[in-house]
Amino acid sequence: MKSLKTGFNPLEREEMNYHEYLDYWVCKCGNFEKMKGFNASTKYGNLISPIGAEYCRCEQCGRVIEIHSHTIIGINLTPDRGRF
Repeated sequence: MKSLKTGFNPLEREEMNYHEYLDYWVCKCGNFEKMKGFNASTKYGNLISPIGAEYCRCEQCGRVIEIHSHTIIGINLTPDRGRF
Protein backbone atom coordinates (compact mmCIF):
# COMPACT_ATOMS: atom_id res chain seq x y z
CA MET A 1 0.00 0.00 0.00
CA LYS A 2 1.56 3.28 -1.15
CA SER A 3 1.32 6.36 0.99
CA LEU A 4 0.36 9.32 -1.18
CA LYS A 5 1.73 11.78 1.36
CA THR A 6 5.24 10.36 1.54
CA GLY A 7 5.70 8.28 -1.62
CA PHE A 8 6.79 5.39 0.63
CA ASN A 9 5.96 1.79 -0.34
CA PRO A 10 6.52 -0.88 2.32
CA LEU A 11 8.31 -3.99 1.03
CA GLU A 12 8.74 -7.50 2.35
CA ARG A 13 11.54 -7.19 4.92
CA GLU A 14 14.85 -8.41 3.51
CA GLU A 15 18.35 -8.37 5.01
CA MET A 16 21.05 -6.42 3.16
CA ASN A 17 23.90 -8.24 1.41
CA TYR A 18 27.58 -7.44 1.92
CA HIS A 19 30.29 -6.70 -0.65
CA GLU A 20 32.22 -9.86 -1.53
CA TYR A 21 35.64 -8.53 -0.45
CA LEU A 22 34.93 -5.40 1.57
CA ASP A 23 32.79 -4.80 4.63
CA TYR A 24 30.17 -2.71 2.79
CA TRP A 25 26.44 -3.13 2.54
CA VAL A 26 25.26 -3.89 -0.98
CA CYS A 27 21.71 -2.94 -1.94
CA LYS A 28 19.59 -5.21 -4.14
CA CYS A 29 20.20 -2.73 -6.99
CA GLY A 30 23.99 -3.24 -6.70
CA ASN A 31 24.72 0.15 -5.08
CA PHE A 32 27.17 0.26 -2.16
CA GLU A 33 28.92 2.90 -0.07
CA LYS A 34 31.67 3.70 -2.59
CA MET A 35 29.19 4.13 -5.48
CA LYS A 36 26.16 6.39 -4.97
CA GLY A 37 25.94 5.38 -1.31
CA PHE A 38 23.26 5.76 1.33
CA ASN A 39 21.91 8.81 3.17
CA ALA A 40 20.25 9.14 6.57
CA SER A 41 16.47 9.18 6.33
CA THR A 42 13.22 8.84 8.22
CA LYS A 43 11.33 5.55 8.27
CA TYR A 44 9.60 6.77 5.12
CA GLY A 45 12.78 7.55 3.16
CA ASN A 46 12.76 11.33 3.54
CA LEU A 47 16.27 12.72 4.06
CA ILE A 48 17.31 14.01 7.48
CA SER A 49 20.47 14.90 9.41
CA PRO A 50 22.62 11.81 10.01
CA ILE A 51 22.91 12.47 13.75
CA GLY A 52 21.01 9.70 15.51
CA ALA A 53 19.37 8.42 12.32
CA GLU A 54 17.76 4.98 12.56
CA TYR A 55 17.16 4.56 8.82
CA CYS A 56 18.99 5.27 5.58
CA ARG A 57 18.00 5.41 1.93
CA CYS A 58 19.81 3.97 -1.08
CA GLU A 59 20.63 6.88 -3.37
CA GLN A 60 20.44 4.69 -6.47
CA CYS A 61 17.07 2.93 -6.10
CA GLY A 62 15.34 4.55 -3.10
CA ARG A 63 15.14 1.48 -0.84
CA VAL A 64 14.84 2.36 2.85
CA ILE A 65 17.06 0.39 5.25
CA GLU A 66 16.69 -0.01 9.01
CA ILE A 67 20.26 0.60 10.18
CA HIS A 68 20.48 -1.50 13.35
CA SER A 69 19.04 -4.65 11.72
CA HIS A 70 20.51 -4.05 8.20
CA THR A 71 17.03 -4.73 6.81
CA ILE A 72 15.30 -3.25 3.76
CA ILE A 73 11.82 -2.15 4.86
CA GLY A 74 10.47 -0.21 1.89
CA ILE A 75 11.16 2.08 -1.03
CA ASN A 76 10.63 5.78 -1.72
CA LEU A 77 11.38 6.99 -5.24
CA THR A 78 10.28 10.57 -4.52
CA PRO A 79 11.71 11.52 -1.11
CA ASP A 80 11.38 14.89 0.52
CA ARG A 81 14.98 16.07 0.40
CA GLY A 82 14.39 18.98 2.74
CA ARG A 83 17.54 21.06 3.04
CA PHE A 84 19.95 18.12 3.08
